[in-house]
Amino acid sequence: DVGDEETTGEVSKNPDLSTLYMLQVVSKAIDISLAKELKNLLFGSSLCCFSEEWKIQSFTFNSIPQLKYGIVQKKGGPCGVLAAVQACVLQQLIFADSNRNKDARCLQPSEVHRTKCLTLAIADILWRAGGNEKAIVALPSGRQQFTPVGKYKADGILETLILHSAARYEDLMVFLQQNIHQFEIGPCGCILLTVSVILSRSINLVRNDFDVLTNRLIGSHGYCTQELVNLLLTGKAVSNVFNNVIELDSGNGNITILKGITSRSDIGLLSLFEHYDVCQVGCYLKTPKYPIWLVCSESHFSVLFCLEKDLLSDWKTERRFDLYYYDGLANQEEEIRLTVDTTQMCTEDKENDLTPPLEHCIRTKWQGAVIDWNGTEPIL
Repeated sequence: DVGDEETTGEVSKNPDLSTLYMLQVVSKAIDISLAKELKNLLFGSSLCCFSEEWKIQSFTFNSIPQLKYGIVQKKGGPCGVLAAVQACVLQQLIFADSNRNKDARCLQPSEVHRTKCLTLAIADILWRAGGNEKAIVALPSGRQQFTPVGKYKADGILETLILHSAARYEDLMVFLQQNIHQFEIGPCGCILLTVSVILSRSINLVRNDFDVLTNRLIGSHGYCTQELVNLLLTGKAVSNVFNNVIELDSGNGNITILKGITSRSDIGLLSLFEHYDVCQVGCYLKTPKYPIWLVCSESHFSVLFCLEKDLLSDWKTERRFDLYYYDGLANQEEEIRLTVDTTQMCTEDKENDLTPPLEHCIRTKWQGAVIDWNGTEPIL
């Protein structure tokens, strides 16, 4: 592309790289055809715009001392993106240095360290979406890069984007370190990450991931669809949470292909829909590589995690263990720590509405486990 400006020779201010680092990042402005395709993929129409809830949301951390690791959600809507990023931040925070036994002190990081974990989390999400060979970071330029015409409604964000491509992980990391404030402080960090992860995967591949070509990444009321959550967690925007692919005979020799998760995910997912027999979460998500799960309950996503890496590989650890729960939207003011005991059986009444939905979600993995809220008021 003749219009590409090569950004080279920028000297990194990052102390980790003692040598002067030649950053190889190719930057080019967004154009109207790409902006239209993005909107069609996100909303199903190029005349739709991001809601106010999305526009004001970045990855800003909690100021409450016990919840310093937590990202705060201002309003409903983009919780799927926030929970996925939160889970990846926790992966960096708790398990990046896997040699040490963890205690809860790792959940009280310094501001510098939690920003570093956010940078690593975003780098991993984008690099995975780019097939571990490339990534694109979309950043605002503050001015329009094209004139909105025809069937395109301007929203003041997409039109201003410059797309920065990196073909080496090191370049991506350095570039993100230099620009992490755009994601953390914002104002629209959540939108920037969503656009970046789509473009890292590519619009065509995201569309081909869907079961139905007309699916979209943002559903009604501005909620994230399962496709968007899967894209962030696994790098593919597949429509389902079961393992692999299911082929259905739809008559007349036609086969309908339903696409699921193709390998064990770093981060898992537990769903209230499974408790109600609406879906089946496969083991690639239910037993992820790290003991961190997104919890999907009542169209809202939050995060459940354990400090013990062995939880998923050693049955003895699974007898009795602690899970921490974090919901960025709930104005949570204290740490919520649940103790799960799988050596006892709870007698659960499926029709009983007084069981907290979070317990139902946990029992989709640890059937019948007894769950102690350790003095915290259960969330109904």
